[in-house]
Amino acid sequence: MTASASCATAESGDKAVDGSLKNNSKWCSKTANATLTVDLGSVQTVSSFVVDHAGLGGETTGWNTGAFQVQTSTDNSTWSTAATVTGSRASRTYNAVSPRQARYVRLVVTTPANTSGNGTDAARVYELEVYGGGSADLAVGRTATGSDACASTETPDKAVNGSYSGGTSDKWCSKVDGTKTLTVDLGASHALGSLVVRHAGAGGEDSAWDTKDFDLAVSADGSAWTTVAQVRGNTADTTTSQVSATGRYVRLSVITPTQNSDPAARIYELEVYGS
Repeated sequence: MTASASCATAESGDKAVDGSLKNNSKWCSKTANATLTVDLGSVQTVSSFVVDHAGLGGETTGWNTGAFQVQTSTDNSTWSTAATVTGSRASRTYNAVSPRQARYVRLVVTTPANTSGNGTDAARVYELEVYGGGSADLAVGRTATGSDACASTETPDKAVNGSYSGGTSDKWCSKVDGTKTLTVDLGASHALGSLVVRHAGAGGEDSAWDTKDFDLAVSADGSAWTTVAQVRGNTADTTTSQVSATGRYVRLSVITPTQNSDPAARIYELEVYGS
């Protein structure tokens, strides 16, 4: 991760890829045409980009990025523009592109805010998210089932509604004894490439409630399951598991729901992307 000079030492580029939107966890820079570059580690197929701006982190929406470009490169030398956004006022932007090969993704902020006045000279980016394979979240709006909910407003469908910033009820919550499960039916079989889970901290709750241990499994028929990822000792607000599998059903099994003794699993979103 490299980035233009930050507004403060606590607002460095790495904060834009830490999976957290709270506690002022952002990259901030007052450099003209500020840039933020992430190294994916190897050349991969990428097809969509999400940028979480000031408003999603709880700041004034007037500080949401007004204009920017997303660029890609395989060698960190030759760059091509994947997306250009102007006149934006959104707190969260999503840009799907034709699948392309990239190891490096660069965000170039050309207009740091969408209004004028105090503080509008600074770029503020809470998260830069890069997705491969299928560009759309296959789980959004699909049928979800799960262990008994903590409350009537915290049912499984909240974890596949495409939102995780709608308040503390914008989640699935369950505190049944033992392993807690959340299952989504994608409606048809898909080749899967990545599974994203947004835990308590991503929704604005205490990160001590982020899921510590969990498994992810897929199934063709909702009966026979294959485990595709096992996550242990997690402390992140958002986790991404790269997988190579085909299935119609995706199941999240929460083994240890929190970092402490709180018994409730809290999942703000389960996102499924194709390969």
